[in-house]
Amino acid sequence: MIRKLVPAALASAVVASAATITVDPADTKQKILGFGAGSVYYQDWVTAMGNATQQAFYDTAFTGLNLSILRIGNWKQDSEKSLANDAAIIKAARQRLGNKLKIEMSSWSAPPSLKPSNSINGSAGNGDKKNNTLKTSSTDPYGAFVYADFAHWWKTSYQAYEAMGIAPDYISLQNEPDMNAEYEETLFEPSEKDGIAGYDKALQAVSDSLNSLANPPKIIGPEPLGIGFNNFQNYMAKLDDSKLGGYAYHLYHAGDGNDNSGQNYLNPENFRKPMSSIASRWGSDTKPLIMTEFCTMENDIREADMVGLAHIMQVGFTSGKLNAYIAWELYWGEKGQFIGVCAANWGNCTKDEIVIAPEYHAMRHYSKFVNPNARVITSTSDQDELKVVAFRSVGCDSISVIAINTANSPVSLNAPSINGYNAIYAVQSVESGAKSKEITTSVSYNLPARSITTLSTP
Repeated sequence: MIRKLVPAALASAVVASAATITVDPADTKQKILGFGAGSVYYQDWVTAMGNATQQAFYDTAFTGLNLSILRIGNWKQDSEKSLANDAAIIKAARQRLGNKLKIEMSSWSAPPSLKPSNSINGSAGNGDKKNNTLKTSSTDPYGAFVYADFAHWWKTSYQAYEAMGIAPDYISLQNEPDMNAEYEETLFEPSEKDGIAGYDKALQAVSDSLNSLANPPKIIGPEPLGIGFNNFQNYMAKLDDSKLGGYAYHLYHAGDGNDNSGQNYLNPENFRKPMSSIASRWGSDTKPLIMTEFCTMENDIREADMVGLAHIMQVGFTSGKLNAYIAWELYWGEKGQFIGVCAANWGNCTKDEIVIAPEYHAMRHYSKFVNPNARVITSTSDQDELKVVAFRSVGCDSISVIAINTANSPVSLNAPSINGYNAIYAVQSVESGAKSKEITTSVSYNLPARSITTLSTP
C-alpha cells in the first residue's frame, strides 16, 4: 500500500513551496552493505593526540557516524611498516561498533622490488608508464609480468594485517589501476597492453593465492578512478567476473565532460546516467556494488558540499543501485572531508583538536539511521529539486526517509504516514546553519533551503 506525504495547507502566500513525497515500503530494492569512510593517511596524527582528544575523536568518528565500513590501505609495500596505528584505530572502532564494522583494504602500490622504477611512487617513473607497472617476467605462470610474486605479496600482507587483529573482509588489489599518479601507485591496463601489466591476470593470481587461506577475504574491483567514458566497463570486459566478490569504483570523473570533482559535488545529477548504466548490468544483491572513494579535491571546506554529498548518495542508492558508499576521508590532518585532526606541534597544529566538517553531517543522515541489511524502498518526490531516498530495516520495524532540499527556497512537507509507521525522530542539517539538529516531530515539516532532513520511524 502506498501512502502519500501531503504538505500542510498554507494559510497565506509564504516562501515555502508545497511538496509531496510518495513512499512504498513494500517495493524493496537492493540490500545495504553499509556506509563508510577512509582511514588511509594521518593515522599517526590520531594516535599522537592526548587520550581525551583521542577518545573524543573515536566517539565522533565511530559512535557519532555509526559507520559500518572502514577503508584502509595495504601499506606492506614496506615490509618494515608498523601497523600499530591502524590496529589502535580499528580496535577503538570495534569497541564502539562491534562486529557490524567491516574492513575494506585497498593497495596503493606493489613493493618497489616488483616494479621497474624500484619505487612505490609514480614520480620515480620519469613519465614512462612502463616504469610504474609490474616488472616483466619470462617465467611467470600467469603472464608476461610478475603476477605470482604480486599475489604472494598480497597473501603475506593479508596475513600480517590479520596478525595485528585487522583481518579485512574485502580487499581491492589496486586502488585506481588506471591512474598514473605521482604518489604511491601501480598501473594495470584491463589486459596486458603497451608494456603495462593486465588487471585480469593480476586478479587471477591474487584470487588463487588468497584462496589458499582458511578464511580468504572477498576481492572487490576493479576500482578505477571514475565511471566516465565506460572506464569501469572496459575493465570488467577483460576480467573473470567469478573472481570478484563485489564491484567497486570511484567518482572522480563522470564522463560527458563532467570531470571536475569540485563541480560535480555541486552538480550530482552528472553521475546519474553513468551510475545507472553500471547498475543496469551489475547492480544486485548477489555481489555488492560499492562506491569506494570520492571527495571534492578542493583545498577549502565548502558548506555547499554537505548537500552535495547527500545528493550524490541519493543518486547512488536510487539510480546507481549502490549497496555501499565509502567516502574518501574519515579524517585528515588539520582539516578533512569529515573530520580534521590536530596533534599539538604536528603540522600547523598548536593543540590537540578535532574539527567536524559539513560533509560529516551529510554522511550521518544516512549512516546513523540505516544499518546493514536494510533495503532501499521506492520513494519519489513531485518536485525536481527535492531529492528523496528511503530505507526499510531488516526486521521491517522501521523506515528512514532522507529528504534533500537542493533548492534555494524552503519546502513544506507533511509528516510521513506509511502503512502505520509514524516518525518518532527527526534530525535536520542546514547549509550555513545548524547541523544534525533534532527537530520536533510534527504533522508537518519545514525543509529549509539547501537542507537535509531525516525522518525515522520506530
